[in-house]
Amino acid sequence: MSDRRSLLKYMLGGASTVGAPTFTRDYHAELGVKPFINAIGSYSSLGGEEMWPEVIEAMDYAVQNKADMAELHDAVGKRIAELVGSEYACITAGATSAIILSVACCMSGLDPVILDTLPHPPEGTKDEVILQTSHKYLYDRALRVPGAKLVFVDTEDDLRAAIGPKTAMMFYVRKMTGEITLERWIEIAKEYDVPTLCDAATTVPPIQNLLDTVKLGFDLCCFSGGKGLRGPYSAGLLLGRKDLIDAAKANGSPNHRSVGRSMKVAPEEYLGMMVAVERSLEQDEAADMEHYYKLTNFMAGEISKLDGVTAEVMTTDAQGMEPYVNVDWNQERYPISKDDAKLALRHGEPCIELRAMFLSFGELHITGHMLKPGEEMIVARRMIEVLQESAEGGGS
Repeated sequence: MSDRRSLLKYMLGGASTVGAPTFTRDYHAELGVKPFINAIGSYSSLGGEEMWPEVIEAMDYAVQNKADMAELHDAVGKRIAELVGSEYACITAGATSAIILSVACCMSGLDPVILDTLPHPPEGTKDEVILQTSHKYLYDRALRVPGAKLVFVDTEDDLRAAIGPKTAMMFYVRKMTGEITLERWIEIAKEYDVPTLCDAATTVPPIQNLLDTVKLGFDLCCFSGGKGLRGPYSAGLLLGRKDLIDAAKANGSPNHRSVGRSMKVAPEEYLGMMVAVERSLEQDEAADMEHYYKLTNFMAGEISKLDGVTAEVMTTDAQGMEPYVNVDWNQERYPISKDDAKLALRHGEPCIELRAMFLSFGELHITGHMLKPGEEMIVARRMIEVLQESAEGGGS
């Protein structure tokens, strides 16, 4: 039974530790690494999601049962493609790696000269990637790694004027918008026969978002492997046209002179990602969501008992539709800023990590989906204590 399903069985105030894994060594304690309660979510800086138990089993199998890497990767790609309705699939070293390899493959195809010279291709190579100005974001640097130049557009007229003999790809971020709609972006790309890549890295859960993205008509789309899919954290998925993915694989490891040589994917990650997709397609996401609301409603209810404090359960598309608690308070009564309250929780005992202020638009958000049984009570208690301490003279 998965960790999330067993979480559904516990009652608030009576969390059970039966079946919890035990270890012969406490490595973090030995190394002096401080543990924390994750009330933020599956972020890279905090190690991502917990893998499905079935994923761990598949990875253990691959460690002890070796196979030809190319043959295994091809078989896994075919299996994942069948599961999600894509023409083909490959496993990458995370979603950012998938973006890099996608740009590289659209620049090189299987041309041995270009494959051998990226990120400094020969004159005449298609090396421009077009995206909307509104889609400029944290990871657009990955588009430039293979040697591409970025061309920003705002309107459909801008886009048509930008497409030319140097255009290698048109890029779209699934969670962003612009004057040119997603549908028109794909239509125009097909009109000019320009390959398209969609970054849908953090759109899962729900798993239906992955299936829907595949159907939209992008030539390529990529997803994180270790967040919503709960696969190996250093892995990702690239889905789409077989000819392009074949070229993406040619630009990656284990090809010795490829631009993506450093982006190694281990055989255990191949099997782990395949099983992560299988397991995600089976998961009762409605039950998961019911549990997340149970946790966030509990925390909001406890924190709201303080006079002058509001704690409201909210959801947003930007965070996978998972609920979170938005906490606000009367600054005169509790003279502590939200940023300082976040730091107080981080540096307190136990350490509690919340979403960075720039990701929560200056608000204080508490999520529940990464909490272990009983931790929702600790988080609520510590939030109350931090506010009370500020009221007693400890705020800033």
